[in-house]
Amino acid sequence: MSQFPKRACLGVLLAVTVLTYIGCSSSTSTTSAPSTASTSARSAATSDEESVRPGKLLADWPTPRGVLLISGQMDGYLEPCGCTQGQLGGLIRRFDFVERLKAQNWPVALIDLGSLIKDPAAARGGFDQAKIKFGIALKAFSTLKYDAIALSPEDLKVGIGEAFAQFLNGLGDATKIVVANVRPGAGFESKIQASQIISAGPVKLGVTAVVDPEAIAQLNDPDKTELIPVVQRPDDVLSAVLAAMEGKSEYQVLMVQGPPEQAKRLATAYPGFDVVVSTSQFADPLEREPLMLNGGKTMLVTVGRRGKYVGVVGFFADAAQKMRFYSVTLDHKYNGPGTEMKKVIEDEYRNMLKGAGVVESYPRHDYTGGTAGATYVGAETCRLCHPNTYMKWSTTKHAQAFVALEKDSKPNTTFDAECVSCHTTGFEYTSGWRSVAETPHLKGNQCENCHGPASKHVSAPNNREYREPLKLTAEQANKNQVCTHCHDEDNSPKFEFATFWSQIAHNGLDDYTDPKVRQGIMPKAARTPGAGAEK
Repeated sequence: MSQFPKRACLGVLLAVTVLTYIGCSSSTSTTSAPSTASTSARSAATSDEESVRPGKLLADWPTPRGVLLISGQMDGYLEPCGCTQGQLGGLIRRFDFVERLKAQNWPVALIDLGSLIKDPAAARGGFDQAKIKFGIALKAFSTLKYDAIALSPEDLKVGIGEAFAQFLNGLGDATKIVVANVRPGAGFESKIQASQIISAGPVKLGVTAVVDPEAIAQLNDPDKTELIPVVQRPDDVLSAVLAAMEGKSEYQVLMVQGPPEQAKRLATAYPGFDVVVSTSQFADPLEREPLMLNGGKTMLVTVGRRGKYVGVVGFFADAAQKMRFYSVTLDHKYNGPGTEMKKVIEDEYRNMLKGAGVVESYPRHDYTGGTAGATYVGAETCRLCHPNTYMKWSTTKHAQAFVALEKDSKPNTTFDAECVSCHTTGFEYTSGWRSVAETPHLKGNQCENCHGPASKHVSAPNNREYREPLKLTAEQANKNQVCTHCHDEDNSPKFEFATFWSQIAHNGLDDYTDPKVRQGIMPKAARTPGAGAEK
């Protein structure tokens, strides 16, 4: 049985058209009910419509003295891609939520757990796009006027020198990177600090963070010794940092870039912290309510991944309920104009992708698993011998996948490698999609995304050695999950193979009695890589 391409089989599915993929997310979760904390957390079942009204936010709260907005582990999801309904998150929605809080005259401070991106070496759009995305995320955070961001090993994977330089150049003076158990190299002390005293109106907050030393040790980077000369155990530094903050702040906050169990242990071991922010294993946090520790004094909170949720801690004058926590789902209700953020996320970001040529320069490799030396020829060439099958495909949304990008209301999505990877044919392969100018015959999701490059078969249709690797049954496609690289939980959360396969099944649509189909041709695309297919 032949192997199948990693980006294969978008042509297998009719009903779901993948649009842009800057970072999509989807969920049916609703906004959590608020929690109050003095000695315990209060759980109250509240519907999404009740908990987030079109008018006042957090309407069942009294007016707080100040609020702390907590985010983290965005994992590169700058905004929902729009490929399916109900997607959550995005920095434009986050911006709208913050602006609406401020419009209520609620003083807001903002902190983030870090992990703005995730594993750039394995990113869908490639390393160069992930690096650009990291810089854009920092600019967006500066636009939001974040006070503190925890140092994250994931963010350092763009290169420690690159990350540190972007911290200096991409963040405003007021935004600090905080980490108590890492000492940065010379020249970065002003931006990377052990702790930060920030203000939410009259409320003074001491904010610090720690990172798991093992995660730093695993970074293989030539600049690590010079730029991160000292990494200590969290327990070696927290007592002193906490004591220093307690003399200057009313509440103390700890962000833990490490396993969730480490955050829980540190929260228990250092009861001077009022709020401890833990990492999340899943995009949707298993618990939307905080875990109350140390007799109800310490809130242990999570905010999930992919930027789908933010947490809000309110600080109140009521001694019986000094803090409340609210887990907010960033859904369609936060679709304000967000003009300032739109300029960063939609215009500036994709203009940078276009200028850098991330689609054209994507690191490609030869196709494996099929006939050696076979190249992509495009559906128009397949049509010569498979006209009825071609006509079936042409009625599907996959045939219009690239057109969907060209007509997208978001600008320049055709220059976004994350989008293009699922809207063209053979994107990651040497003879696959490169650009409209070079490979126009590979627009959309065509036959070869499922069956593999076909130039050898086209040149000698009767050669079984060339023909057999192109065969793909429904059972094989389903078993090998060849469609879910693009039709994943983000793009197609309701995807079921059997449902959609029945709508595009194309077995037996053509017969091959005409002698012409046995003669074979040498398509232009196979003779001259990058040129258009035979007309």
